[in-house]
This record gives sequence, C-alpha cells and structure tokens, in this order.
Amino acid sequence: MASSTGGGLGGFFAYYREYARSGVHAATAAALTALIGLASLVSRWFVVLAIAVYVLPPIFLYLTAEGERVPTVVGDGDHEDEKTADDHGHERTSGSDEDAGGGRDRTETGSDTSAADFDPDADGFTPAGGDTDGGVAGDTGSVSSEEASSPEGVPAATAVAGDASTDVTDDVDTDVNTDADVDTDVSVGGGADADGDGDSDADTDAVDPDDADAERGWVAADTPTTETLRDVVHTPEGAYAVGDGGVVLARGVDGWEAVLERGPTAASNHLRGVDATDDGRAVWFAGDSGALGRYDAESGRHTDHSAPNDETSTWTDVAIAGPAGEERIYLTDGSGAVLRGEYGRKSVEWDDSRKPGSGSSLSAVVFVDRDTGHLCDTNQCVYGTTDGGASYETIGIEDANTAFTAIAAADPETIVVAGADGSIFRYDGTVWTRLHVGEDALGAIDRTADGGLVAGDGGAVHEFVDGGWEPTETPVEAVLRGIVIGTDDAESSTAEDTGNAEDAGDTAGRAGGPDVAVGDAGTIVERW
Repeated sequence: MASSTGGGLGGFFAYYREYARSGVHAATAAALTALIGLASLVSRWFVVLAIAVYVLPPIFLYLTAEGERVPTVVGDGDHEDEKTADDHGHERTSGSDEDAGGGRDRTETGSDTSAADFDPDADGFTPAGGDTDGGVAGDTGSVSSEEASSPEGVPAATAVAGDASTDVTDDVDTDVNTDADVDTDVSVGGGADADGDGDSDADTDAVDPDDADAERGWVAADTPTTETLRDVVHTPEGAYAVGDGGVVLARGVDGWEAVLERGPTAASNHLRGVDATDDGRAVWFAGDSGALGRYDAESGRHTDHSAPNDETSTWTDVAIAGPAGEERIYLTDGSGAVLRGEYGRKSVEWDDSRKPGSGSSLSAVVFVDRDTGHLCDTNQCVYGTTDGGASYETIGIEDANTAFTAIAAADPETIVVAGADGSIFRYDGTVWTRLHVGEDALGAIDRTADGGLVAGDGGAVHEFVDGGWEPTETPVEAVLRGIVIGTDDAESSTAEDTGNAEDAGDTAGRAGGPDVAVGDAGTIVERW
C-alpha cells in the first residue's frame, strides 16, 4: 500500500523556490527593507527583528504543511475562494493526488517523462529522475481529510503552473469517412471452464450485498483467468473487465466469467481499454494491432470492428459517449492520435485521426457528455474538447514532471489526473492543484460527484472522502491497472460522474454493483 513521507531538505528547497514567488515573500522582503532602514536610524536591534520577520514565515509555513498552498505565481491567490473541497492536500485524481493528491500521487517530482520513458506494461513503473524545478508546488507528504486554516495572504489551493491557454488545433478535419465498416455479429457463449469442475462458471466467494453484517472492505474475487487485466467498466448488467490475450470478463450474479477469451478477432491481441454507452447496453473494448470490438450486454453477442480506417495502431484507451445505437467512439493511440467514429445501423463511420499535441503517447481519454472530453499523455499534457473532438486545446499541466497514466472527470469542469509518481492533479476549470498520496505509482482513477478511487502498484487504493484522499486496505499486492466506482440499484438511472443522465458520458449506467479494481495475474478486488 502507498504511504506518505516527508519531503526532506530537498523538499524544502523545492518549496522555497515556489515561496520566493509568492505574495507572502514579497511582503516579508518589504518588511525586511523597512526594518533595516529603522536600524540605521533608531537602533541596531531592528536588524535582528528584520531577519526574524524575513526568515521565520517560510520555515513556519513549511513545517506546518501550509507550504503546499503557496501559489506558484503571485496573484494565484485570486482563486482562493474557489472550490477547494477536493484539494485538501490530498486529492489525487486528475493528477492523481489530484495529484493534487491522489492515490496516484508520486511525491518525488519525476522527470520530464517522454513517451519512450513510459512503459504501461512495466510492474512498479517509475519515471526516470529529472528536473525538479517547475511550477508545481512541492508535495506535502501527508494526506489529511481536514484542511488546515491558511494564514492571511496564502490561498487554500496550490496553483500548478499549468498551461491554461486555449491552444486550439487550427487544422481541424471534419470530413467523415463514409466507408463504414459493417459488423459481423458473432454469438458468444458463456465463460471458460476455468476451475476444471466441468461448468462454465467460475467459483467465487462473492460478498452478499444484502448481508447487513458484511463489513465494507475490499475482498479478492475468484476469476477465470490469470491474464493481466487492464481496465474495467460498470453497466446495469454488471461489470466488464478486459486484459491480455484478448480476454473479456463479465460479472454476473454468481461471479466472474469469460465472455471472450481471445479478443474480437480471435487473435489474442491484448486489450487495454473498455467503456460502455450511456445506457450501458453496449460495451466497447480496444487494444493492440487495431483490435476493437463491441459487445451487446443484453444479447451476449459481439461484433468485430478491428482496424478502423485500416489503422492497426495499438489503441491505448477508448471512450464512448451517447446511448447504444447512436454512440460516438473515441480511440487514443501510442503516437498521440485520436480517432473518432459514429456508430449507427451496425456500422461505424470514421473521421480522419488527429493529434491534439506533439505526438507523445496518449494514455487515457474520458468523455462526460457527447461534446465534452479530456485526454492526457505521457508528456505531462492534458487536452480538452467542447465540440465532440472536432478540436482540442491544451489545458495543462506545465512542470508536472511525471507521466500521466489515467484521467477521470466528475463533471465538465472537475478533472483528475493520476501520475506515475503517486500524485493526483485536480482541475477546477481554472487552476490545477497537486496532491501526493503515496509512494506507489498510480495507474487508474475514477471520479464521481460524490467520491473517487485511485489505484496503482502494490495493491494500493486510495479513496476520496470528505474532501481528501485516504488510503484503503486491500488483500492483494499486485499492480492494479483499472478501477471503477460501483453504484446502488436506486442510482442506476443517474450518471455517476455528472449526476445528470443526459450528460452521463462514459461513466453512466453504473448500477447495482460493487467498486471493482483489476490488475496483474487476473487480480480482481471488490468492495460492496
């Protein structure tokens, strides 16, 4: 499990670089000058007072953890009155620690990580060391659910020097490829006989959600595979997980079973991302060699849509917006490109792919409604769109010094990003804040209006509670690569991330299921 540690002497120097740019420093410097002037006119003892006024404030702020809230640029304090409930020094999902706190929070300020440095398959991945100077305030090294009161002049949230400019991509190709790829419906049977007992159901010791005596805690579930699982999503029919070898698992009343064992093309290509339509009736999954499939959660039939536009890239993630039959598909790849398609009448019309940034590998994508979405890459950049992917703008994060591994959104203006250094970054529509939640690399994050979960190496899971990110205990030590928040049956009609069914995006339809995290060697942990 991840644990928070202090920043040490190096952490103080990193903090002081940011403090020296703040309004508090400007005020103490002015006082120093004035008191030295008095010393020359009145008494030399004013020199001692001047030194104390200048030296004591930064030491006090650093030792009391208020240093995390010093703005990176004088004037950022204007955002002091904005929502900071998620920032209490521990939020971590957009940036994992919201990176501004979160389970993905990596306290060490990592290197300027390029796509070549980031290996999503590596266990215990940590970016190479590098420049620790930057606009991101130093991590506090501790996670608290209570926010300490800030001294006058110090904002409650740490402003991350992010690129908040609106560099909208100029060359937008809106031509739609009318050569639609037509599905070939394939009937899929039940899961494999993973336990050798002659049936297709995996034996499981699932927790009974109706058991009033059952403690709310993470438990390991029996699974019909030992393949690494990389992503998971909820639908009204249950949760779906995907992973290496093309395996697709579904969670039913009796536990987990395999609904596909070799992927949409039966070529055993690894699957890296999964998402569902707003109503949860269709599940899409994507992965290596252009693998792309659609699974009907109601009928149990799947359709192969692999190599869209004849592209055989490794799809790093997939996001779906809209109801089944009218959904829009967004695919990201390792060369920094996004491919958008419109589904209808059992076929997809694909646009030409476009690159929002410099070409660094896009690691994750999320859409909260049909028009509003966000992407992150391994080169500390986050991009946003408000026109359904016709264009993108860069919204941060400068000087993050870590590769971004996952992204989630509670609503169009509340974004969290997980970092490979254990940090969570949170964006409130104006300012990025960062929180370091532990030493374990973070690889998955989910966020709703009411809560959040982030997961990573060593079985680490952190939960967003009362405005802060807190560690939770899991019974596993495996690398966790995917996580999703469950919902009660009564909430099935409400989009989890937005609270509005019409604006549900890729997180709608989560109903009647537990929180789920998946990872290496077929690991699945659940919490009701």
